[in-house]
Amino acid sequence: MTLLNRLLLIVFGAGLIPLVPAGIFLFYFQARARQDISNLQQNVAQMGSLMMEREAQDLSRRFERMWDTDSAYVSQAGLERALKRNPEFLFLAFTRADGREVLSGGAPELKRYFGYVDLAGDAQFVKASREGRAALGQFEMIYDMPVCRLVYPIGGGYYAFAAVNLRDLFVKLRSQRLGATGGLMLSDATGNALALSGSFERFNSSEVRDILKRGSVFEIDGRYGTYLGAASPVRGFDLFVVALENRDEAFSSVNRITWLMAFFLLAVATAFYFAALLFTRRLAGPVAALMNGAGRVSAGEFKVPVSEATEFSELSALLRAFNSMMREVDRYHGIQVEKVFEEKQKLELLVSLIHDAIILADMRGELLYANAAAKALLGAETAGPGENEPLRRKISALVSKKAMSKSGVVELELGREKKFYRASIQTLSAKTQNPAIFMVLRDITLERKIQQMKEDFFHSVAHDLRAPLLTMQGYIKLLEKEFPPEARQSGYVRNVKDSSDRLFKLLENILDISRMEAGQLRPDLKPVNAAEFFSSAAESFRALFEEKGVALSVETRGAGKTEFPADSSLLRRVIENLLSNAWKFTPEGGEVTASVREENGGLLFTVADTGPGIPPDQLEAVFEKYKQLKSGGGESGFGLGLAISKKIAELHGGKIWAEAGRTGGSLFSLLIPRNL
Repeated sequence: MTLLNRLLLIVFGAGLIPLVPAGIFLFYFQARARQDISNLQQNVAQMGSLMMEREAQDLSRRFERMWDTDSAYVSQAGLERALKRNPEFLFLAFTRADGREVLSGGAPELKRYFGYVDLAGDAQFVKASREGRAALGQFEMIYDMPVCRLVYPIGGGYYAFAAVNLRDLFVKLRSQRLGATGGLMLSDATGNALALSGSFERFNSSEVRDILKRGSVFEIDGRYGTYLGAASPVRGFDLFVVALENRDEAFSSVNRITWLMAFFLLAVATAFYFAALLFTRRLAGPVAALMNGAGRVSAGEFKVPVSEATEFSELSALLRAFNSMMREVDRYHGIQVEKVFEEKQKLELLVSLIHDAIILADMRGELLYANAAAKALLGAETAGPGENEPLRRKISALVSKKAMSKSGVVELELGREKKFYRASIQTLSAKTQNPAIFMVLRDITLERKIQQMKEDFFHSVAHDLRAPLLTMQGYIKLLEKEFPPEARQSGYVRNVKDSSDRLFKLLENILDISRMEAGQLRPDLKPVNAAEFFSSAAESFRALFEEKGVALSVETRGAGKTEFPADSSLLRRVIENLLSNAWKFTPEGGEVTASVREENGGLLFTVADTGPGIPPDQLEAVFEKYKQLKSGGGESGFGLGLAISKKIAELHGGKIWAEAGRTGGSLFSLLIPRNL
C-alpha cells in the first residue's frame, strides 16, 4: 500500500466515524421492522385461532343440545330432524362403538362421496372415543365446499359423524390476508391442511407436521421460495391456524427503505472520500520523501539527505531532525563496522584452536566454512568457500553416514588409519540467508581403542577363568558332602559356593554379551504361550519376594491364549533380570507388579516396583554395559543384566525401555512383536 493510500485511509476512516451511528440505526430499524412483521403474522394467526375456536365450540354445543337424552335419537326421524335444524351439516351418520354405520343421511353428492361409513381405526374416531368429547379435523375441499369432519360421542355407545360446511368461517378467515400472496392455513395435528387464503404453495402432510413442530414463529424453505410464518393452536382442539407469507414479499418495504438509506450513506462517504483525497495529496510529498530516506538508511546509504522543502512547518522540522539523525548514524555505523571486524577475527582465532572439526555447508554440500581440524579431516587444508566438487562429495558422504548411523558415530578411513568420529548435525534456517548445515565431529578413535582393549581384556579373563572355576565348583560340591548341614564348616562351604556362582554368572554374562555383539548368538524361535511363559517365570520368584516381605502381583489376563515366536530360554532370562532387579531395589513392605498384555500388534511385558526409582538422566544409561545402580541395601549388580536384556530384545525384533512409575519407583517395559 502506497503512502498516499495509507494517509487517505486514515483520514477517510476518521471521517466515517459519524456514519457508524447511522449504520447502527439502520441495522436497528431493519431488525425492528422484521420483528414487527413476525408479530403481525403471529397476531393474524392468533386471531384466526380464536375464530376457529368459537366455531368449533359452537359445533360442539349444537351436538350437546341436538338430542333429548330421554328420546330415541338414533333413528331416521332424529337424523332428518338434525339435518333440517343444521343446514351446514352436509352429511350426518350414526355409528356404533366399533365405528360401523347405523344410519346416514344428507346431500346425495356427499352420500356418494362418503359411501358406507366405517370409522374403525380413524384417528378422529379413536380420539373422540378415548377422550369422550368432540374431535374435529380432516379439512378438505369437496365440490368447491370447505368441509371438515366431526366425530361426537352422543352416549349409549353411539357416535355421530358429520361433514360440516365451514363456508361462513372460511369467508371470514379469507379476509385475513398478509400482503399480496400471504394468508392463513388451517390444519389438524396429523398435518391434514387446507389453505384458507393466499397464493403460497401447497404443503403435504409431512411438511405441515414439520411446520407445526417449529414453534409459534418460524422460517421455512418451500419449493418456490422461503416463507415466514406463525402457528397458533386452537384451544380445546387438536387444530392449528398457520399464517404464511413469502419472505421476499414480507420484507420488500423494509428492504426498499434499507437500500435508500444505504445509498444515502454511500453518497456521503463518496463526498468525504474526495475531500480526504485532496487533503492527503498535500501531505503525501514530504512523507514519501521521508520514507525514501528511511529506505536508504536501511540499505546502508547515509550520504544522501532528505529534501526539507514542504508547506507544513512541523514536517520541515521533522525532516531536518531526520537529516541530523542520519549523519549521526553514519558516524556510528563506521565505528561499529570496525568493532565487528575485530570480533570476527577473535572468533575465527578461537574456532581455529578447537580440536573438534567444525564444518558449515549449504544444503548442496558446498563448503561455507571449516576450521583447521575440519580441513585436515577433509584433506583440503587450503580449501575455502566456493565450487569444489570433490570437497562437496566428501561433505555429502559425511552427512549420509551420520544419517545411517544409529549411534551418531561415523567411521572414516584417513590414509591407512581407520578413525571414529561422533558427529552432530544441525540445520540452520535464518530469515536473512539460505538454510545451511552445521556439523561438529569429535575424534573418539582413542576412546574406541580403549573400549576395545577393555572388552578384549574382559573376554580373555572370562574365558581363561572359566575352566579353573568349573574345577573349583566341582571340589566345592565334594566339600558340601563332607560336612553335615549343621556344621560350622558347612556354612563356610556355602559362602564359597555362592561366591563362585556369582563369579561364574559374571563370566557367563561377559561371554554371552560378547557373542551377541559378534553376531554369534542366534535365537531358536518356537511358538510360546505368552500367559503360561510369563506366569512360570514370575512365579519362580514368589518365594524370594515373600521372604523379603515384598508383595508380588502377576497379571496375565491381557494376553489370554496368545502365542508368539520366541527363544523361551533367552526371553526368560530377560524377565528374570527385570524381576531380580525389582526384588533387589524394592524395600520391605513394597510392591512389585508384573503383567503381560497384547498391545500395538505385539506382547508387552511390564515390571513395576515401588523402589527409589531411577534418576531421569540414567533411564537410558542403565542399559549400557558395566553401568550399576546401588540398591537400598547397598547391593550392586555386575552392570551386564540389563545390557544383555536389551540385546536379547533386539534379537527378537523388539525393544526394552525404562521410565518412572506412575506412583513412584520404576517401570520396565519389554515389547516383542507377535510376528517376526
